[in-house]
Formats: sequence, structure tokens, C-alpha cells
Amino acid sequence: MTVTYLNTTPKTPVYHKPPLEKSTATNIFVLIPGNPGLVDFYISYLDSIRKHFPQFETLCIGHVGFLDSTKRKIYDVPSQIEHKYDVLKQLILTKNESNLIPNLYFLHHSMGSFVYQRTIRKLYHDENLNGKFNIKFSGFVTPTIHNISASSSGRVLSGLMQRNVPIVSIVLVFRFFVSLIPALILRKLLHYHLLGNKTGDGFENSVEGAYKIVKSGTVVNQALEMAKEEMLIIDTQDDINDWYFNHSNKGIKNWLFFARNDHWVANETREYLIDKYDNSDNTICEVCDDETNPISHSFCVAQSDQFAKITVARIKEICNIDLD
Repeated sequence: MTVTYLNTTPKTPVYHKPPLEKSTATNIFVLIPGNPGLVDFYISYLDSIRKHFPQFETLCIGHVGFLDSTKRKIYDVPSQIEHKYDVLKQLILTKNESNLIPNLYFLHHSMGSFVYQRTIRKLYHDENLNGKFNIKFSGFVTPTIHNISASSSGRVLSGLMQRNVPIVSIVLVFRFFVSLIPALILRKLLHYHLLGNKTGDGFENSVEGAYKIVKSGTVVNQALEMAKEEMLIIDTQDDINDWYFNHSNKGIKNWLFFARNDHWVANETREYLIDKYDNSDNTICEVCDDETNPISHSFCVAQSDQFAKITVARIKEICNIDLD
């Protein structure tokens, strides 16, 4: 596991890997996390994918504000959008300096899909980037892009907010006492809680991500404040969804993957999005059909390899790529 940092203000944690094989094309997987936006949770997933696409560069961009710090500044969702725009613009321009036009293959999880749509809108509207990049594929993984407060978890969080329950303060106090547990014991407890008896280096990435959350009041505060904001801004308005799926006219191949029972995406919301935007030309919607071990909303914790196999198959099928 290698998390590095971009020299932004504040620093941006990334998981950035070059292609395993040289290629004349510049194909890049870009992953935008959900909330909490820690890169650690997605490393095993991306490692499983990149083995099947050895000519692809890989970049996971962590959300800003999810590093342990004495500063308690909160970076809201618009800040996350601006941040991804800045990072991706710099990536594109750096490739352009070498006379390369990057082909971007996006994956984005949960509220990361909300961030993605608004980020690429800014990229498309930037005249300095006109013709400087291509987006070939976009994978919406358990996306929260419409009416998140209608979900089971959304209803609970919205209800607590309406009653002015000090959610953040309560969780921070609980986190403080948990953080007093010795590191070795705490890691074992987190492993058991998240993974049960599963073992392997890939699973340890999830434990590391969870450990960083528990040990940092800054990260907990950032995640909860952003979650509260999501209840308000991921609403029933479809202006951006309509623009993206119906009017962007950029030829992006879109894949929307929904969990069977998602505590952050109501079944009614899922069916609404499928009915409105599913089409055979550019957008394919899929609901998990595995009844034995169904993919969950938080797939990146314990189902990275399982969902990576699904992702690889869909990218190859939808984009007509065969590298085997």
C-alpha cells in the first residue's frame, strides 16, 4: 500500500500508479471516493482492476480535509468539486505538455458520483481544456445523485438534524474514548468488526482506513459535517442529472451499478433513476443480482475483489476492450 500526497493546500492523499506495461495511448483510471473520502479503502479494489488493464495508469484522488490535523476547517461539497477540478485540470495539462491527450476512465462511489458530475461539467466548460482530454467511460458505483434523504440512513440522519441533535459532538466523544484503546488491540477489533475472519493484505487496507478515522477527530468531524450537507444538497432536483445523461453529448459510456438493498439509496430512488436514464446507447443500469453474497453500498470495505471482477467485466464489455 502506497498513499502519496499532492502538493496542494491542504495536501491531497492519492493512490497513483503508473501503467504496468508501456503503451502509445494514455489511458487513466480515475477514482473519486465516497464519504469518508479516504484513499485506503479503494486500494485493493484498484489493484484488482489494474491487473487486467496493464496499459492503464491509475489515480485515486482523496477528498480534501480527510487528513489528521490540528486545524478543524470543514471542506464542504463545493470545495470537493473545486478540488477535483483543480487536480484533474493539472493532470490533463501535464499530459498535454508531453503532447498527450489523456483518455479518462472514471469510477466514482456513492456521493463521489455527485462530485464527479459537477467536476466534469467544470472541465467541459473550461475553454483552456477544449479538445485536451477524452472521457471514455464512467462507472457510477452505488451512486447517491438523487434524493439521498429518502434512503433509510438518510431519513435517520435528516431526522436527527431536524431535532437539532448534536450528532457530531456525540460521535466525537465516543471516538475519543475508543481512540484510547491501544493501537494493536484497536486494529484487531476493527478487523473483526469489519471483516470477521477474513484475512489478507487487501483487507488490511480497509482496516488502515478505519483506523485513521477512529484515531482522528478531524476526519470524523469532516465526514459527519459533509454527510449532513449531503442531506440538503443531494435533493430531488435533476438539472445536473438531465444535463449529464441526456444533453452532455460527449459520447461517454456510462454504467450505473446499484446494490439490491442500499441504506443510502432508496429502492424508489434507484427505480426512478433507472426508468429515467437507462438506455442502450450510452447508459447501462444494473442492479446487483447476486443473492448469495450481494454487493453492499460499502463494497470497498470487504468486497473489493468480488466487485473488481464485476467492474472489469463491465468495462471490457461496454468499452469493447479485450486485453487478455
